Amino acid sequence: MKKILSMLLAAILLVGVLPVASLGEDEIVLTREALGLPDLEITNNVVTYLTWGNAKSMESDAANLLMQEIYGCKIKVIRTTYQEIASKAASLRLSGNSPDLIQFREQEFPAFITNDVVDEVTQYLDFSDPLWAGLEEAAEAYSYKGKYYLFPTGKMYNNTLIYYWTSYFDDLGLETPRELYENGEWTYDTMRDLMKELTQDNDRDGIMDIYGLVLHVAYGYLQCGEDFTKWNAETGMYENNLRSPALAEYFDFIYETSSAGEDSRRMSLEAQPCFDNKEAVMMFNERWMLNSYYDQIMDGEIDIAPAPRMHEDDEKTVVRGRVSEFWLGKDSPNRNGALAYLACQRALALNEGLSEYMAEKTGNKIYDWPEEYEDLLKEMDDPEKFEKVMVQSCGVGTWGDDSWGVYDLYSCIAQFEIPWSTVVEKHYPLLQESVDMANGIYIE
Repeated sequence: MKKILSMLLAAILLVGVLPVASLGEDEIVLTREALGLPDLEITNNVVTYLTWGNAKSMESDAANLLMQEIYGCKIKVIRTTYQEIASKAASLRLSGNSPDLIQFREQEFPAFITNDVVDEVTQYLDFSDPLWAGLEEAAEAYSYKGKYYLFPTGKMYNNTLIYYWTSYFDDLGLETPRELYENGEWTYDTMRDLMKELTQDNDRDGIMDIYGLVLHVAYGYLQCGEDFTKWNAETGMYENNLRSPALAEYFDFIYETSSAGEDSRRMSLEAQPCFDNKEAVMMFNERWMLNSYYDQIMDGEIDIAPAPRMHEDDEKTVVRGRVSEFWLGKDSPNRNGALAYLACQRALALNEGLSEYMAEKTGNKIYDWPEEYEDLLKEMDDPEKFEKVMVQSCGVGTWGDDSWGVYDLYSCIAQFEIPWSTVVEKHYPLLQESVDMANGIYIE
């Protein structure tokens, strides 16, 4: 059990461990048949990958090295920036040089599909094959008109965690978020009480020395169960949802805990640096950060807890979900090479021994997590306890990238003392422009 979490995080949190091949402890057989990998005819030894990631890191990427061993081809990175990946993918497509793989950003769904930048992948996802079994939910998360265009390599998982410095709870004699969760008392109300208790002005100069909580609102607002837009399946149109009462309840919490109200939340979008500098006791953030805090968690300095329920009587905790997935470039030259890389990604997720072996071979650190953390993260992915919601609004029109769009909304509510009702009136017409754009309605 202890190695499962290590494998999940090392393989970019590919969740859902069900062995495909029986790999012995003393011997790893790196053959296509032993790993349950598909028989693919590879005609090109290069698989091009458009990404904003570091090209150097792909040299020690386990799936890339496994693909070289099994299929004789390797990844070649086409480097771009996070902001420019959409324009770069489009220009490559227009020039007849589509990359084989494209890194996924929420802002490109469904624009990459409607603009013919990527290929449909429905025909490649055979869920009766043990390699792809159990990925229906992940594929459905970003399905479009009943077809699949994003290729998942792992199950949908709960991407929301509370990180906290344990000493402050010990010093003040407070129950920790984990203890409150285990007692069934971990809600926004109890978190808010903790925030007030933990916020301290030690030198009494009117400026808080440490706050109860810091968060990036992007990782929390879906806990209300709604996004900024809705998709109407009957009309096939997007709808502006910014005036939702559920969103108002969440963002009222953000405003009321700002310096205009209780002043118990560190007003910043730079959550991790604030937490690392102990400007806040608790941090609401993503799950991938676990490895960053491994040593401090093992030493007992930091601990983790699931996100709280919005209301005490909620049957489930609503959280932001995440899926590890890729686009396949339209008419790319090495389709089978791309499929080989995706299959190797999946094999690493399914074979614990293989993941550990490749980590040792590549020199990547193996994180030996205690069983209590294994059990906690497994529980966090239990659909009976947690409902995972995927963000969709960033890809509606240009809302996800424009300077006046979602990032400005985040800044208004998280960094400044602006009530949600005022933010809504500013952003509703701006979001509506993107909704109209996505719906094909153009107003002169």
